[in-house]
Amino acid sequence: MKFILLISVLVFVAQCAAREVGVVRHHQRNHHLGTVKAETRVVGGSDAPAGFAPYQVSIMSTFGEHVCGGSIIADRWILTAAHCLEWPTQYLKIVTGSNDYTKPGAEYLVDGAKVHCGHDKPAYHNDIALIHTAKPIVYNALTQPIKLASKGSLPKSGDKLTLTGWGSTRTWGRYVTDLQKIDLKYVDHSVCESKVRNINWLSEGHLCTFTQEGEGSCHGDSGGPLVDENQTLVGIVNWGEACAIGYPDVYGSVAYYLDWINLMMTDAGTAC
Repeated sequence: MKFILLISVLVFVAQCAAREVGVVRHHQRNHHLGTVKAETRVVGGSDAPAGFAPYQVSIMSTFGEHVCGGSIIADRWILTAAHCLEWPTQYLKIVTGSNDYTKPGAEYLVDGAKVHCGHDKPAYHNDIALIHTAKPIVYNALTQPIKLASKGSLPKSGDKLTLTGWGSTRTWGRYVTDLQKIDLKYVDHSVCESKVRNINWLSEGHLCTFTQEGEGSCHGDSGGPLVDENQTLVGIVNWGEACAIGYPDVYGSVAYYLDWINLMMTDAGTAC
């Protein structure tokens, strides 16, 4: 009885705290495989070798749940998706320096976040946020920041881009604990527009990848990094049709939001 009561209290606290940060919950949309919602989610990948993505972090709840992926871009800043901030920051921690988030190299509490004021206005647009750690992140061989794509830059059609994450390897499956990696191909915006099921969810602030059915992101990869062959962060996992079922995956474009990112990492940068 005490165990059941404790779980009920934790769920109630988390739900109440979530309302305090203005959680926006998306309604499910019809899909030809049933009723699913657009997910931000690696399917068809392989285990990443140790140290493969030293910039990758797991954003976890203080209750021990993997919530989202993120990227170290400075010693106190993590770049991620805005929808990953449904958890209030006081219930979040950052795990670095490990391919297994249950065996962290280091952990950092969170003392703030900056979410784009245009997030979900309209739906699925401006899905970008920054998390600030309470203490500086200590760099070593397994923990390093990643450089950001330059303003106005874009990959070329067919360029190889690498996605990493701890998301499910199948629709509605459990998250994996070993970091996965997969090489995907960049597709031009016009091609992406012709392939996504709802063009209204796509904006000029997005970029897309697509290789083939059975390869892509899945639940739990949200907020994670998409990196080019020069080890430059070009995208942030935003949304897609769950999971790897033959549609493009959609990412927030780092190059498009570079000015916003740089401003938010200063005292002058205010966000919602």
